[in-house]
Amino acid sequence: MTAEARSIYEAILENGPLDTVRLRREARMSADSAKSRFDRTLVELQVGLKVLPVNVARTGALKYAFTYEIVQRWFSDLPAHARLIKRAEARRVLAQRYLDNVITADRRMITRVFHVLKWAPTELDRTIAALLEDGALQEMRVKGMKQPQLVSNLALDQTE
Repeated sequence: MTAEARSIYEAILENGPLDTVRLRREARMSADSAKSRFDRTLVELQVGLKVLPVNVARTGALKYAFTYEIVQRWFSDLPAHARLIKRAEARRVLAQRYLDNVITADRRMITRVFHVLKWAPTELDRTIAALLEDGALQEMRVKGMKQPQLVSNLALDQTE
């Protein structure tokens, strides 16, 4: 964890849920020059499932700021539930839900979407292969698209 991430995390840990304005102040990142670092670090903490927005506060110039909390404190039973899920199954669920929502994407797009989770190329290939084998997806040519597309069978079933 970077120094900035630790600063934000510890501010929430010590003070409880904090709106963005107060969080920047408590993490000592309230200067205008720290805004982009703060925003980038907050995204890093969310992607790493360390913090999450839990509310909207009426504060700041726009009277609108997210309130952030520690994931484990907000969802106290999450670690126990997560231990029961194998990584391969989690990857399948995430990839399938993504494709169920976007309906179609090529492999390059899926790689870009899930790069934040640092999946190895072989893990992604195995995940797609498992979804194809299970019948959750089809890979097909779509008119107007250069690359073959992975298409959600759930979406196809709903169009019939």
